[in-house]
Amino acid sequence: MKKDKFLTAIDTLKLYRRAELVNEQGKQLITKLYVDPLPNEHLLHTVLKPNTTFLVGRKGTGKSTIFQRAQEALNLEKKSTWAYIDIKSLYESSTSELVGGIPPEFEAALSSETIQKICVFKRFTIDLIKEIKSQIKIRVNSSLLSQVKEVFTGSATELFEKLDEFIEDLETEQYLDVTGAIQAQKQDENSEKDSFKIAAEAAASLSKNPSVQAKLVAELFSEHERKRSKNYSQIFIKILNIRSLILRLREILSALGLRHLYIFIDDFSELPRSDMEQVVDTILAPFNNWSEEFIKLKIAVYPGRLYPGDIDLSKVDEVYLDIFRAYGRNDVSGMEEKAIDFTQRLVTKRLQFYCQEEPETYFETESDDFWKIIFYSCLGNPRILGYILYYCYEMSTIYGQRIGIRTIQAAARRYYEEKIFQYFRLNKFLHETFEERSSIYSLKELLEQIVKRAKELRTYKESKMMREITGRPPTSHFHILSDYDQVLSTLELNFFITKYYEMKDRDGREVSIFALNFGLCQQQTISFGRPTEKREQRLYFVERIFDYSPIIASYIKVNQEIVCDHCSTRHPHEMLPAIQAFDMLCPECKKGSCRLVNLSRKYEKLIKDVADENLLPDTELGILKTLHDERKQMFAKEIAEELDCSYQLVGKRGRNLAERDLVERNENDKGRRVFEISSSADELYFSEIAGDQMDFGEE
Repeated sequence: MKKDKFLTAIDTLKLYRRAELVNEQGKQLITKLYVDPLPNEHLLHTVLKPNTTFLVGRKGTGKSTIFQRAQEALNLEKKSTWAYIDIKSLYESSTSELVGGIPPEFEAALSSETIQKICVFKRFTIDLIKEIKSQIKIRVNSSLLSQVKEVFTGSATELFEKLDEFIEDLETEQYLDVTGAIQAQKQDENSEKDSFKIAAEAAASLSKNPSVQAKLVAELFSEHERKRSKNYSQIFIKILNIRSLILRLREILSALGLRHLYIFIDDFSELPRSDMEQVVDTILAPFNNWSEEFIKLKIAVYPGRLYPGDIDLSKVDEVYLDIFRAYGRNDVSGMEEKAIDFTQRLVTKRLQFYCQEEPETYFETESDDFWKIIFYSCLGNPRILGYILYYCYEMSTIYGQRIGIRTIQAAARRYYEEKIFQYFRLNKFLHETFEERSSIYSLKELLEQIVKRAKELRTYKESKMMREITGRPPTSHFHILSDYDQVLSTLELNFFITKYYEMKDRDGREVSIFALNFGLCQQQTISFGRPTEKREQRLYFVERIFDYSPIIASYIKVNQEIVCDHCSTRHPHEMLPAIQAFDMLCPECKKGSCRLVNLSRKYEKLIKDVADENLLPDTELGILKTLHDERKQMFAKEIAEELDCSYQLVGKRGRNLAERDLVERNENDKGRRVFEISSSADELYFSEIAGDQMDFGEE
């Protein structure tokens, strides 16, 4: 049936992470279905270059799909092979298992926290090499088999025996070999601390100029921290003998006549920030820098989370998938045209393949604005597009009706309300400190202020530009000084807003243009986009009334606190520049380090009212939300697809939830494990109370 084929086509757009695009016979379809964001498959060709590449984009922008297409292309290469690493799942499994015992000499050299981290990274590296071996074994036993017979003097079995010996050597304890070096480094560090203290006191007494004093102390402190971090990385590299590891791996694979090993690293930004930096410093940077051009890394990261460490960015490729970086080089109109074209090509190719039909069979494409509205609804994000078209299917296609603009608008609103809106309400139950949860809710206050302003401007007639617009003017976009981008990064990462473009405002300042979520705009009756009747309207987004920088500045002043982690002193926000000059050293106690804390004044009571025993980690909250939304029994694999994680992780966390009577964990009539949310969990975590709704003001 046509309807079923349409449903299959749009379901493939919703796929998460490594979900395979295959037909009923299990044959790969990625080559036939792949649509490159840029003409002539330029983005794919960039990823296939023998360079290290950072692929930057938010969830659902197609990073994993591009990786799959690149791997399919590499399968035809005779001189290259690849391995795919789901770094989030690999790291989670590594943290649950520490390797071996710890000799007393090693314990004396470092803190227990550092020892644990080194053990985790050792396990992580061993698992990474095992995964590389597994991937290569699949290739040798399939497409590379004939190549092995041509160039490998022994047998494939001997090759894998060498890899097994290699892994065995990695698992051998080598703590004692480096204990002396570690103790020496620790003594150097203690000596360095004393030197830093003396130099800091000298700088304070010698200089009567506060700014000079600040600079001297900041430089000393920064250098000390840099060396300490580098020491820990060097310790780990010595323990695992990373250089030898890389050389041996290259020697083994060179037996196949291979010149390059491409390592695709997915979900990199899901790691905690400190651990992400350690992975780069201790594993990825050495792999990149010491392999003599043999290993090429392909790393998928979120915007704002790219940490290169010692990887030289001048020698790597950075590929961006979000619209303002992928298409926004010349002007807003050009960016929109290119992004709309990608959206149209993406939908058309799926329908042509699965349905053997053109889009007009299912969509009211005769409307001039049809593809523009489709683009607005997802802003070029394939996964969001898949969900919106799925909702359109339920509202129109299933009844034999074509999908029009009104249906798309309603579907976008539903996607916002079901998938995005719940972010704040659930995070009051997040197993984090009060400050962390309050920081999240402070962003809810900021979003409320932004939307209120957008609604106020619907009736604004004080400027000539606004008076000339017939009907309700679009107020979905706003601009802020580029320096404030980081303040909005969490709201953007969770799709409440999207960075749309970069340009200069009327005063010549560098500003960033942001767009509110299209579904949110439908809910709040905010017209989306910009007028295009007149040439001067091309600068509509940088009209002074859309400058929300004062809103951001006010939010920072009211909600941010500077707190010392040693003496707990709270410093006024005006002191931030001076404290930053001292690398956040507390001016009160001269010992602690200050940190910025965003506190929600408005929702403080709402957060404090949540009992500690009801707090849950992010993954567990995600499992409960998925089960709540679907209202049915689900397999771990189905839940994992929604959460963008491994089914093993869901199974493990689901068992924890069952032990707390928050999830019912049973077997179906075929003996397979299924999960269902309990009535008590449904009432506790999803019953709406005062403060859960957004305060966007009265209509």
